[in-house]
Amino acid sequence: MIRSVFSFLVLLGTLAIAVPWALLVLVFGLTIAFVLITFGFVFGQMLIFGLDTIDEPNTLFGWLGYAFCVLTGWALVLSVWAEHFGIARLFARTRDSHGSARLASKAERRDLAKSDKGLLIGRDADSGRLLRYDGPAHLLTLAPTRAGKGVGTVIPNLLRVPRPMLVIDPKGENARITHEARRKLGPVHVLDPFGVTGLPAAAYNPLARLTPDSLDLGEDAASLAEALVMDPPGETGDAHWNEEAKALLAGLILFAAVHETEDRRTLASVREYLTLPPEQFRALLGLMQESTGADGLIARAANRFGGKADREAAGVLSSAQRHTHFLDSPRIAASLARSDFDFASLRHEVASVFLVLPPNRLDAYSRWLRLLVSQALGEIARDAETTQGVPASPRAAQRASGALREPTLFLLDEFAALGRLEAVERAMGLMAGYGLQLWPILQDLSQLRALYGPRANTFVANAGVLQTFGVNDYETAKALSQLMGQMTTQYATTSHRPGDPASTTHQLTGRDLLTPDEIMQMSPHLQLLRLQGRPMILARKLRYHADPEFRGLFPLQPAP
Repeated sequence: MIRSVFSFLVLLGTLAIAVPWALLVLVFGLTIAFVLITFGFVFGQMLIFGLDTIDEPNTLFGWLGYAFCVLTGWALVLSVWAEHFGIARLFARTRDSHGSARLASKAERRDLAKSDKGLLIGRDADSGRLLRYDGPAHLLTLAPTRAGKGVGTVIPNLLRVPRPMLVIDPKGENARITHEARRKLGPVHVLDPFGVTGLPAAAYNPLARLTPDSLDLGEDAASLAEALVMDPPGETGDAHWNEEAKALLAGLILFAAVHETEDRRTLASVREYLTLPPEQFRALLGLMQESTGADGLIARAANRFGGKADREAAGVLSSAQRHTHFLDSPRIAASLARSDFDFASLRHEVASVFLVLPPNRLDAYSRWLRLLVSQALGEIARDAETTQGVPASPRAAQRASGALREPTLFLLDEFAALGRLEAVERAMGLMAGYGLQLWPILQDLSQLRALYGPRANTFVANAGVLQTFGVNDYETAKALSQLMGQMTTQYATTSHRPGDPASTTHQLTGRDLLTPDEIMQMSPHLQLLRLQGRPMILARKLRYHADPEFRGLFPLQPAP
């Protein structure tokens, strides 16, 4: 209530200052125009009719001409004034019978440059001011490799936006450049199994938070198995084998969480179970069948697997082994052996988590990324649910839980490397209210469609900001052109018959606001921004290493 009253008073104060100032500017402009036009008219009259007419218009036609000049000048002043103060649309005659698409005006872009809060999405092409998005919706970026996604999107936000972030950082470049700046805001955790950043590496054990007495133990084990089982696009295996492999993995995860000692409660132990000799694996199944832990879920998983014929059981076991092969890497196993932090802390402090996996290892170890992103989404959602029982306003709930007001941002570079992840799809459509904001970054729309098929539109539909630049494939350019819509334009045709004067006809037609070839030929320094409920914005890209707003926030010569 107090906040609403304060906002209303601020609005009244703003109007009390802005409206008189705008009217004063208008009156001043009209007065200057009147003086200049009068001087010009009298001077012109003197040149044409002589010095005896210098005092005033002295005929009816003179007065009419004088009035016409004054009104024309005033109309020009009024047009400039309306455009400057963003109310030109009140005087514009709309002609949008074939489409109303257009680029955003200066006034509409100015709204995005007023605040010093929010995510950085570009730079105004005219004023040069930073454009920010301060809404709760997710974001989506489409840009090919080497187009400047890190330089213009990821690193600028890491340097200037003080909110908790989880970042997929394939090359480790983002962590190296922004580590010092992020450390001034809060804890920084760099999960770098292969040591490409040169920074101290953190670790996270997904099984560390699985406790035998948890009511959500079965659900947590199932989500871990879901993240582990993934086939690359175009190589999807039989759904039966994958589903049965998930069931077996969930049972083995539950067994490790309930019956292993703390130091062996890891995914490395689960991989060890799967690679036991046949007789030892059968003995393990016997122990699982006798277990009463996890409300009988361990025994059920063992019974489900033990009831299969030998060939089917061998196929399920082979599938589970295939999906956990990445755990044989000592580096990956070490990064999953302990927990130096928990992802729920991203809701309570300005922490930064970097997931570093070199591009040449993405194919082999992308399940590691899937696993950690899925765990982060699950932990943050679980932590947010603890405030659901607080019957108070959102601000009171935040105070009660100690949660930050700003949502946690997931900067998901190389998003396609995660494969199809149900947790991300759910978060994109349903979890904005949990204090989560996703920013997937892809090379083109075909990557999204290959992963999610018809459901790919969920990502576009739920994106409050769609950022695109450097587009060089026709399919993506065509989709963007259709997304922008059509504008109404006028053209003239001239016909002529021998012996008759030429006749000109003006007609209206529709054309794409930007055609696919125009999108593909855009300057590499420009980008397109589509915000919900706003016209398309043509903006400049950011360059953290050249823009003055980022000077002094990063090492001048980042480590290679």
